[in-house]
Amino acid sequence: MSPAQQLLRSQRDLLLKWTCDHPAPLLRWLRDAEVLSSACYLSLLERSPSNAVAKALETVCATEESSQKFLQVLREVQDYYCRDLQVWVERHCRNDAVTKSAPASVKVEDKKSKSPIAKLFKAKSKGFTLTTDVNAKEEPKPCRSLKLASIRVSISAHKTTLLKRTEQLKCYSEGNREASNSASHIEIRYTDLFVTEDNELVDSSQHEYFALAGRRARIYVHQACQRIRPGHLLSPQEALGRAPKRVKVKGIAGIGKSVAVQRLVYEWAIGKNMREFTCVFDLRFRELNLVDKPLSLLELLGQRFRYLKEALPDLFTTPRSLLFILDGLDEFKFPLDWNSPDKNIDVESNVLVSELMVALIKGSLLPEASVIITTRPSTEAPKRFFQRCCVVLGFEEDQVKEYTTKFYKDSEVAQKVYDYIVNNDNLFVLSFIPLYCYIICTAMAEFFSSQPNNVGESKSLELSPPRTVSEVYFCYLFTAVKHHGLKGRTERSTPRSEVLSLAKQQLMKLGKMAYENLLQKKILFDKAELENYGVTPADVQSTFLCHILQPIKEETVEMFSFFHLTVQEHLAALYCAINLSSQDDIIQALDFWCFGVRPSSSTAAPLQNLHLSMDKLESLQMFTRFFMGMLRARLSGHLEGLVHSPIKQEDSIPNRLGLWFQDQFKTRELENQVALNLLHCLMEFHMKETTSTAAPEITKLNLFKMKLSVVDCAAIHYVLQFSPHKLQELNLGYSNIGNRGLNRLRPILHRCESLYLRYNCLDKQAAILESAILKSNECQVKKLFMCGNNLGPEGVLELWNALEHNNTVEELYLDITGITERGTENIVNCLSKNTSLKTLTIVGNDIGATGRRRLKELEKRRPELRIIANFVDDLGLLQAYLDWVEEIRTDRDQMDSVKNADALQSVLRGLQVAGTVEKGENAEKAKELQKKIEELLNYSTEVIRGK
Repeated sequence: MSPAQQLLRSQRDLLLKWTCDHPAPLLRWLRDAEVLSSACYLSLLERSPSNAVAKALETVCATEESSQKFLQVLREVQDYYCRDLQVWVERHCRNDAVTKSAPASVKVEDKKSKSPIAKLFKAKSKGFTLTTDVNAKEEPKPCRSLKLASIRVSISAHKTTLLKRTEQLKCYSEGNREASNSASHIEIRYTDLFVTEDNELVDSSQHEYFALAGRRARIYVHQACQRIRPGHLLSPQEALGRAPKRVKVKGIAGIGKSVAVQRLVYEWAIGKNMREFTCVFDLRFRELNLVDKPLSLLELLGQRFRYLKEALPDLFTTPRSLLFILDGLDEFKFPLDWNSPDKNIDVESNVLVSELMVALIKGSLLPEASVIITTRPSTEAPKRFFQRCCVVLGFEEDQVKEYTTKFYKDSEVAQKVYDYIVNNDNLFVLSFIPLYCYIICTAMAEFFSSQPNNVGESKSLELSPPRTVSEVYFCYLFTAVKHHGLKGRTERSTPRSEVLSLAKQQLMKLGKMAYENLLQKKILFDKAELENYGVTPADVQSTFLCHILQPIKEETVEMFSFFHLTVQEHLAALYCAINLSSQDDIIQALDFWCFGVRPSSSTAAPLQNLHLSMDKLESLQMFTRFFMGMLRARLSGHLEGLVHSPIKQEDSIPNRLGLWFQDQFKTRELENQVALNLLHCLMEFHMKETTSTAAPEITKLNLFKMKLSVVDCAAIHYVLQFSPHKLQELNLGYSNIGNRGLNRLRPILHRCESLYLRYNCLDKQAAILESAILKSNECQVKKLFMCGNNLGPEGVLELWNALEHNNTVEELYLDITGITERGTENIVNCLSKNTSLKTLTIVGNDIGATGRRRLKELEKRRPELRIIANFVDDLGLLQAYLDWVEEIRTDRDQMDSVKNADALQSVLRGLQVAGTVEKGENAEKAKELQKKIEELLNYSTEVIRGK
C-alpha cells in the first residue's frame, strides 16, 4: 500500500467530516481528473452527502494513482472547505508527504488574468507541489498580503454560496413521487440548449411561441448556423479577434435562459468555466424592482452579496476580471432610457437603479467589465450596445431524447414516452421548448409504465394519452392536483370527477386571476394581488399550486408568476369554459377574443369588465385554442366535478360553432395568422359536425410567407379533409414546411387547383410524393409551383414520368430546382405524350448544352407547349424576378428564410448564359436584373465580413 493510500485510509473520518456538508466541488473535480467515472459521479450526486463522500473515498483508496490524484484535487478545492482541512492540506499535500506529482491535465493555466488578485487565485492551481509561489513571486508587503488573503476568503465564501444556490434545478411539479422523476441536481438534469447568433428581428405583436417556431423553421433548414454553447458566450469572436464584453441572450418564456445562466454561474463557482473572472455577480431584474431609491453600484452589490462587502473596493481595481450576469430584463418594471446622454458616474455614484443598469449595459460604467443580459424578445435592448447577440431556440431532437431519458429513472418508460412524442406532431413541435417538454413528460407519466399491471393511474384519469395541446395541459393539471395537492385525500383509483371537485374552489380562483390578467398581458403578481383573488400565498408551497404558481423569492423579493405563460393561458381557458353557460356567451366570447368585437348583452363573468386593446388580440391566439380544447372536454364530460350544470342547448353547440366558423371564412378577409388560428381552434375542438360545417367555405387558403410547423400542416389537413370541394388555391410559398410538413398535407394536395410550394426546403422525396399525386386518378392540380426547392435531377425525373400520364396540370414552374443535364434525360419522351401542359419554366437550372438541345426537340414535338428556359425569353418573368430581388433587398427576414445566396447565384448564371442574345426590352431588363443581383450579393458578403 502506497503512502498516499495509507494517509487517506488513516484520515478517512476527518476528511469525511470536513467535506460531507458540501461535497459537490470535490466530486466534480474528481470526475474531471478521471478519478471517478461519469456514471459513478452522477450516481454519487443522488446519494446523501456523507454517503457520497464515503463512497468516493472508498473508490480513490483502491489504487496508488487515484490516491495521488485525490490529494492533488484536494489542494485545488480546499478553499471551499473549513480552515481545518486547509491546514491539513498544507501539512500533508507536499512532496515530502507524497512522492508522485500531479498529472498535467489537472493544471490550470490562466494567461488573461494579470492582476495581483488574479495571480493569487492562479497560484494555488499551478501544480501539486506549489505551496508558497505567491510569496516567492509577488513578495507583497504584510498588509497587502493580508488584504489579498481577505479577498480570497471572501471569494471562496461567494463561490460556496453560489454553488449551494445553483446546484439544484427548480422543478415545480416534482412532488414526492419517486417513480416519476429523476433527481434535480443540475449535473444530472441539465440538458444543453440550441443557441445561435441573433439577427435582431422582433415582431412583438405576435405570440412569442409562434414567432419562435417560425424562427426555428428558418434556421434549422436554411442556415448552417453556429451553435453556441452557453459556456462559450464570452469566447473570442473570429471576426473581432477578441472576446465580447457585452452579450445579450434572448428567448421566449420557458426556453431555458435562466437555467442556462444558472449553469454558467454553477460552472464558474465550481471552478470549471470562465476562470479568467475573479468574481461573478448574478443579479435578477425582478429583485432590482424593489430598489426604489438612488444608490451606488458599490452599495447595491454590498447589499446583495454581504460577504463581499469588504472586498468590493479591491475587486473594482481590476474591472476586467469581473463579470455581471443580469437575468430577466423583461421583468424590470422601471423604464430604461437607452438614448440618454452618458452620465459621468462611477461605482460610488448614487443614481436610480434603472440608470445604473443602463450605464452598466452600455459600458459607460465599468467598460472593461463583462456583462451578459437575458431577456424575452419583446423587450427592447438595442443591439448597438452589444458585441454579441444570441437567441435561445430550445432543444434539438437529440436533446429532447436526452431530456426524456433524464426525466424518468426507468429507461423503458423514457423510451416509450419519447417514441410517443416523436410520433405525435403536436407534442413533437412543443417539446423543443424545455418547459413544454417538462409538462409533456409530467403528463405522460400517467400513461406509461414498465409494469403492465399498474393501470390505476390511467383508469383514474379516464382518458387516452393526450394528442392535442389542450389535452396535454389538462393531463398535467390533473396530475398536479391528484398527486401533489390532495395528498392523503385520494387513492389511485379515485374517479376524476371526485378529484377535480376537491380542487374546484382553488382552480376557479386561480383561473379568474389567470384570465383577467392575461387580457392585460400581466404575468407577475405580488402577495396582495394573490389575496385579492382569494389565493393564499402560503398555499403555494403546500398544495398543488406549487406546480402552477412560481414563487419568486430572492433575498428581499416576494413575487409570484405562473411558471409559464401557457400555463396561465390554459387555466384562463379552463375558467372560461366552465363559466360560459350558453351558446350566445360562447359566440360573443369568440368574437371578442378573435376579432375584438365587444359583447353586447352577456352577463357571464368572463365577459364583464373587459380591458383589451386591439393590438393585443394576437397574444390571445394560444388561449383561444386552449379554450376550444377545454370546451370540448366539457361537452365530453371530462370536466365533471368542476361543472354541475350543462350548457343551455348543449347538444346543438357543435353545429352553432360550425356556423360561426363558416361565417368567418365566408365573410371576413382573414389575415394569414388569424386564418391559421381558426384552423387550430377547429383542430383543438376536434368535432366532426363543427368542422364539416365550416370547411366547405374555405375555397382559397393563402399562408404565403407564414413560417409553418408540422403542427400547422396538421391543422390545415384536419380541417380541409372535411371539405368535399376542390380548393381553388393553396399558397404555402416561403413557408418552410419541409418534407415532413408536405407529407402531413399529402391526403389533401390532389384537390388543390393551384398549389404554391415555392421555397419550402423540399427535396427529392417531396418530388416523389408530388409525382404520386399527379399520377392519381383523383388529381385536380392545374398549376404547380415548385420553384426554389432542391428537387435535383432524380426528383425531376420522377415528375416527368408522372406527367406522362397526367391530364390536369397546365402550368409547371421549376425555376432554381437543381435540374442538371441528367434531369432532362426523359423529358422529351414523357412530355411529348402529355396533352394538358401548356407552360413549363425551368430557368435558373444548369441543364447544359445537351439539356437545351432536348428542350428544342420537345418544342418541335409539342409546339403548343411554351417552354421558358432563359430569363430573356419572357418579359413578365424578368419583371417578377426584379420584384423578387427588390423584396429581398428590403426584407432582411427573407434573406434568412430561404437559401437566397444560392438562388441568386443560379439566376445570375442563367442570365450570363443567355446574355449574348439581344432581345430589345427583354435584354435591358435582363441587364438591370443582373446588376441588382450582383449588388445584392456584394452587399451580403460585406455584411458577413462585418459581422
